[in-house]
Amino acid sequence: MPYAHRPDIYDADTHMCEQPDWIAGFADPDIRPRLALFGDGLPERLKVLAEARAEFERRREDAAAAAEADAAFMSMRFKGGFALGAFDGAERRRANDLLGFKGGWVFPTGAFNQVIAARDPEVFIGGVRALNRGVASFCAVDPRNIGTGYLPLGVGPQMARGLLEELIAAGFRVVTVDTIAPEGGLSFTHPDYDPIWARIAAAGLVVALHVGVNGGSYNPVPASFYNNGRTLTPHQDGDAPRDALSYMSIQYNAELFLSAMIFDGVLERFPGLRIGVIELGASWIVSWMRLLDQSYRAFRRLQDLSQVKMPPSDYVRRQIKVTPFAGEDIGWMIGAGAEDLLMFASDYPHHEGTDDPIGRFERTMQGVSEAARSKFYNGNFRALMGERLTA
Repeated sequence: MPYAHRPDIYDADTHMCEQPDWIAGFADPDIRPRLALFGDGLPERLKVLAEARAEFERRREDAAAAAEADAAFMSMRFKGGFALGAFDGAERRRANDLLGFKGGWVFPTGAFNQVIAARDPEVFIGGVRALNRGVASFCAVDPRNIGTGYLPLGVGPQMARGLLEELIAAGFRVVTVDTIAPEGGLSFTHPDYDPIWARIAAAGLVVALHVGVNGGSYNPVPASFYNNGRTLTPHQDGDAPRDALSYMSIQYNAELFLSAMIFDGVLERFPGLRIGVIELGASWIVSWMRLLDQSYRAFRRLQDLSQVKMPPSDYVRRQIKVTPFAGEDIGWMIGAGAEDLLMFASDYPHHEGTDDPIGRFERTMQGVSEAARSKFYNGNFRALMGERLTA
């Protein structure tokens, strides 16, 4: 019996959990030895990954071990690199059967951090290409996997346009972009980036914003906030919020990016552009939409906002969807006006997704209509993907 409690669920956030040598297999020969060390080469991290690989091999060779993993695959014991299908495409097909979802987006994890750690621009671009090849290869095993390609806008409009064409040629339907331009660089809403947004919209691709993909090393809270005389438990690598304070700020970069896309007229110029905001929470979306409209009213006579042709929140409703974390109050958000904005996300196999994301969402949806539930589990994802869902 699959985990899904209904047959029509699409999952807007799933992940690979790559092994240390994974990306090298997809890198050009001159790039391969120059890639940054996976997980900074820390022995304790490599030890855990080696244990995960050994467990995978045991499942392949021992039917009893495979059956045990099947029976408990959503448990926290089988998460991260130890999860079914964490890094093997064929086993991921089995995990998809057990999950029971119609399909879902697939993002990389540790290999992404390995790529953005590059200081040499040539190695960075080579790493991006290797990452995208690897994601495409992993997802090709099962059509339910919708791979997300990385498009680093911070490399500049010309280079980014070339990488975009490579992603389109490779068959990607979703491109993950940075939210913050390099210091001194052009804003991603600058007219020089318009050909990129136009091409994405014309090709029917969806843009994804994802936690940790902000154009640099991910650290949402200035370090001085932690110079507070208290002890903070060390956090493992990754993009998950490390504490309560970073959880509060997790969506800030996305809010700024999306606000700029609206106020600078990008969403007006390209009404076919669609954006999914992934693993950045969703409770903020309701108040942010009200703040957008208030900001517009406050400044439309003080600066040129003539490129904004309708209330800013209307662009959100037309072109943006978001994923909540497991346990966020979906019922409240739907009642507050976010019925057409929310998409289900399991975050499988990351620990943040918990052992029962559906149960945690369902407990907040008492009194929510079947029509609204259907939008959350299916309709809003389909609306975001459009015709590309079945491409």
